[in-house]
This record gives sequence, C-alpha cells and structure tokens, in this order.
Amino acid sequence: MAASPIGPSGGYRKMLSFGFTCLVYHATTRFCKRVYPWKDDPLGKTSGQMVGAARSARQNIVEASSRAGTSKETELRLLDVAKGSLEELLGDYEAFLIDCGHAVWSVADERWIAVSGLPLDEFTASEDVLHEFSLYLLAMRARFAPWLEHDDPHVAANAIIAVIKRAESLLFR
Repeated sequence: MAASPIGPSGGYRKMLSFGFTCLVYHATTRFCKRVYPWKDDPLGKTSGQMVGAARSARQNIVEASSRAGTSKETELRLLDVAKGSLEELLGDYEAFLIDCGHAVWSVADERWIAVSGLPLDEFTASEDVLHEFSLYLLAMRARFAPWLEHDDPHVAANAIIAVIKRAESLLFR
C-alpha cells in the first residue's frame, strides 16, 4: 500500500500546503468583505463563490486526512479537489485584477519574489493541537498581513495569488 501524502489522520496540520491554504482562506474572507460587500456584489455571487472555493480547498485537505487510513484513492481524489478549488479561486483573483485594469504580477516582479520568499514556520504541537494550531495560524497571518491585507486591493489580490501558487506547488509533493 502506498504511503499517504498526509500521514496519519490529523497530520494535515503539519503540511505546509495546508498552512498556505489556511492563509488563503482567511485572506479571501477578509478580501471579500472589503472588496465585495454583500449588497454591492454583482449578482450576489462573487464573494460567496470565492469564499466557498477557499473553504473547499481547506476542508478537502482536512477530509483527505480523515480518509488517509482507509482509502488512498479517496485521499488523492480529495486532494485533487482541493487543488481544483485553489485554481478556481485563482481565476477569480485574476478576473478581479483584469476587470480593474491591473495585471497579475510576473514571477520576476520584486513583490512576487517578496511574498514567495516569506517563510511559513513548521507546525509542531503537543496534546493541545487545536489551541496551538490556532496560535500558529494567527502568527502566520500576522507575518503575511502586510501583503495579504494590504490597503490596496490589487496588491492584496496579487499577494493572495502568489500564496495560492505556493499552496498548489506543495499540495502533491
């Protein structure tokens, strides 16, 4: 039987891809509250779809972990759904930038390089995993906040795209 990419059930919190996906989820909820207030949301769907895609990516990694011990096929399928959700979300951020007359940063852009170079600490926990992981995420959010919660929504969108690409590149390693 092939080894799980996640490890034992619950091991997803130790995956860097999960940490980046959590950052994407929290940044997306904050971005949508700021940029797409519900009453101003075109067709009332953009914000819900974006937050839903970010949540789907996060939750599919969690569910894949719970299935790791019983079905590798299901685990891999759920990780693939998580990656698809991240791609869907990336498309929404790309569309936002294009609609506003902005380009997605080049991978050679110093801002892309700065965001891509921000480290995500390795998560280690004792027996109080939920508490310790929440503290870990709060610390990582603070580290990335100057980019992901930048006052300029175009900078924030580009930074979130850079973090999405990091999560995707790690998801199947």
